[in-house]
Amino acid sequence: MRDEILLQSLLESETEEDVIRILEHRELLKPQNRHRWKYLGNMPNNQSIVLNQQSTAAAAQVEKFTNGADAILLGHCKAMGIDPRGVDAPQTMAKAVEAFLGDLSEKTRPEIREFAEDNLLLYATGKKDRPSLSLYDAGEGQFAEDFPSTFCSLIYGDQTGAYKGAIPFVQGRFNMGGTGVLPFCSEKYELQLILSRRPSNVAKRDDHEWAFTLFCFFASKQNPSWCYLVGEDEKILTTGSTPLALLPKKGVKTSEIAKPRERKVSSGTLIKMYDFKAPKSNICGELYKKLGEFLLRPSLPLHIVECRESYLARVMAVTVWDRFDRWEHTGKLEEDFEQGSSVFITLSTGETVPGEVRVFKSDDALDDDDDQPQTGVRALINGQSHARRGAEFFRTKEVDKEHIAGSILVTMDCTGLGQDSRNALFMSDRERFRDDTLLQELFKKLRKELREHQGLIDLNKKRYAEKVKHAVDDEDGIKALEELLSTDPTLADLFGSVTAGKVAAPTATDGAGGTIHGPFIGLEFPTYFRRRNGSLEADIGIPRGDSVRASFLTDVKSNYFTRRRPAPGTCTFTGDLQPTYSLFNGRLAFTCLADKTLPEGTKMKTTVEITDKNGSGPFVLTLNAQVLPPREKRKNEGNGKEHGEPLVQAGPSRPNIKEVDNKPDDPPLTIGRNPDTGRLELLLNRKSHLLDQAKKLRPKEEEPAVEFVFKYGLALTAMGLLDTAQKTDEWKTDDAGCRKTIEHTALGIARVIVPLCLSLPKKLPKTK
Repeated sequence: MRDEILLQSLLESETEEDVIRILEHRELLKPQNRHRWKYLGNMPNNQSIVLNQQSTAAAAQVEKFTNGADAILLGHCKAMGIDPRGVDAPQTMAKAVEAFLGDLSEKTRPEIREFAEDNLLLYATGKKDRPSLSLYDAGEGQFAEDFPSTFCSLIYGDQTGAYKGAIPFVQGRFNMGGTGVLPFCSEKYELQLILSRRPSNVAKRDDHEWAFTLFCFFASKQNPSWCYLVGEDEKILTTGSTPLALLPKKGVKTSEIAKPRERKVSSGTLIKMYDFKAPKSNICGELYKKLGEFLLRPSLPLHIVECRESYLARVMAVTVWDRFDRWEHTGKLEEDFEQGSSVFITLSTGETVPGEVRVFKSDDALDDDDDQPQTGVRALINGQSHARRGAEFFRTKEVDKEHIAGSILVTMDCTGLGQDSRNALFMSDRERFRDDTLLQELFKKLRKELREHQGLIDLNKKRYAEKVKHAVDDEDGIKALEELLSTDPTLADLFGSVTAGKVAAPTATDGAGGTIHGPFIGLEFPTYFRRRNGSLEADIGIPRGDSVRASFLTDVKSNYFTRRRPAPGTCTFTGDLQPTYSLFNGRLAFTCLADKTLPEGTKMKTTVEITDKNGSGPFVLTLNAQVLPPREKRKNEGNGKEHGEPLVQAGPSRPNIKEVDNKPDDPPLTIGRNPDTGRLELLLNRKSHLLDQAKKLRPKEEEPAVEFVFKYGLALTAMGLLDTAQKTDEWKTDDAGCRKTIEHTALGIARVIVPLCLSLPKKLPKTK
């Protein structure tokens, strides 16, 4: 059934009220026209599937991008006469992009923008607070008769299963992610318009029409469901075959408002999401940032255009593309980490997960712009974030990088994993990890690599030194505390600790930090891999159930194994060991594990071959290993030192309290761990606005007393809370998190500590 007027009305509608007015005018919401609505997925009560998708509007919008990218690759594949499920089809998305579109990484930014304008575009229209978002892809499109088994299906497409389930080079697998946007569409009916037409070179004919439908939610106590609109003949509606004006013009300039439907297209798919719950801002700003959190290095670029006059700004169009490259060229990354340090985690499944470690410059060194860094651990598939862990991952004892934890980004590329491993690691919404033994193995091995990463060790020490570079000791204040401690054994125990060596002396620092050398200048392609003595073999002893590292020197860049271009190197293993390995600043390190079931004395040998498409090498290295007796546990194991001094009881001792000049709004007290000694230190912020407020409440002559009470009252309080926290199980697994909680508690106490100590004693009741 053809209905051009209805389609134009729906395209021009910008709010739920506009659409409902059209539906009511045509009496399409009345019971007698119930036959005009089909259940989405042919499933009554389908909200159990639709509502079990992404948790945020941005994450749901990314699924639309995923479907659009899939459609573009499928369109090219079918236009070339290749069966997407056949043996001649590309087996990965990266190979599909290269085969159909060429090497996009070689294109300039203007070329990438033009490609996105033609192929994958998102634009905003409508109201200021709730825009209508329209996403267009120049992909395979669909015939009207195929809508029920594609756009309007859930999980099950037809007798062959899910529409994209057996296609190796697409990312959509479960045939439901595209519905994730529906709960974020208009308030009551959660409306979405879909309009599509196959390209002629895919359809192999020209007489087929544009087809469209409207998704609408019908509330009901017994059967709440999404349905899609059909014609009087109960088939998908059509609207002719002539090109339609669906897109803004190309090349939107600075501060220019583009008309939303000016450029005509003859095929592709447009999805309009009415009254979408997007941030209340220009979509080239906040929404662009949120999408960028998921699309770090997407397979295809996405162009975004703001068409609402109410959000006129300097930037009205942006392109989401390679954020890693952007961060590198805008100077946001620390020296030696600009292109990412390579790390490879080998799993018990025999699969290897390549990763890259980047460290951003400190907050003070970064400009406040629209391209802020992202941190934590991100699992990527085809450059898209699938699940994450926050910066707390790096603050654990297993990683021990708390002073740079808020600056580290580790990306683990899970693209090459088989579907079984992906299912073990990720939930189907692509946002969450599944708590599986495979995930535990991945994280355990990753933590070890990060803990022993020399570049991170040095930078962590450097950042700590920068924090305390201008720190000072208040000698009079600390002496007063020491006198108090000498009269109160309970309080004295709080400052005493079991730690390696003599801890009573104050920690000294010259502010130089860790062993940070000059930048490593590596080659694009290696000329050698060898031991320090020139040997190509490493003889190692591995304690049973433990691991050791063996390193080789090289002259190649740190991203040699993970880069996009030139072609990356490959590292293959033949033999008994399947090591985890990393490359950083001219050092290739292999972490070799000996299973606890292996008998002592077992000998193992592995050959490593390194080469690349440029013809480097091949470089052949040998790892000779022998299983040794298990390593003896030390009482001080876990303090970050392999060989500690004998444990001593230090207490009462000189308190590790320093005064620093942080920003006024920074916490009044922070608790850090010295990366050299492993000892906790209290850093008191002399510039805290809370201290200034406390001074204003007391006479001028009491300022010294106010400062003393504020600083050392907080210090004593924090030490008491630390003493309690150290006795908990949580401290054993997440002492950094416990310290953050105590810092937050100290923030509240800082508001009352001065009147509590200086005013309350005067109010104490006396014996009558």
